[in-house]
Amino acid sequence: MASDATTPGDAEAKPRPRFGIGSIVKHLQFGAGRIVAYEPGQYVIAFRGGDTRRVATSYDGLEVEERRGDPETDRIRQAVRDVLGDHGWIDVEVEMAPRWSGGTLRLIPGKPDVQAKDVPIEAFFKKIVGIRDRLRVLEQKINAHAALAPEDKLELQGYITRCYGSLTTFNMLFAAEGGRMQGTGERD
Repeated sequence: MASDATTPGDAEAKPRPRFGIGSIVKHLQFGAGRIVAYEPGQYVIAFRGGDTRRVATSYDGLEVEERRGDPETDRIRQAVRDVLGDHGWIDVEVEMAPRWSGGTLRLIPGKPDVQAKDVPIEAFFKKIVGIRDRLRVLEQKINAHAALAPEDKLELQGYITRCYGSLTTFNMLFAAEGGRMQGTGERD
């Protein structure tokens, strides 16, 4: 695969990516980071400390530390995702903010003799999104339930809203504001 491949009709063709999304690379100035996306002629790299930078795909100062993904497959997947998102066929607002990519959630127990637990933030984020999606389904089923009285529906809806409110703690993980959770705006 040539790094300077062009597509027909490109006046100024950009070099294609050499590293797949998820690859860990080392930049001469910024240190180690993870490739989280592509933009035309650029990698989007999340570096340690939450700093996200765009680096030209033609830049020779990137060294691969851990190769993941396939650049061609990743470009196609990203293009399809962009098109589907543009037409509202998938929820692109459920992406994790790039600064958290490759991060770890560390649970440190209060007792010194108990070992800490590390959880990849991506796995934790998927769990939060799963809880949110199941709450939405529950909300729809309650509202459509024929046997529930309106006051019962309202009471159950209140519980769901408070659950959303409890989950707003994790809104900083979402890249887009539209994917975030909202409660009542009150403190529990």
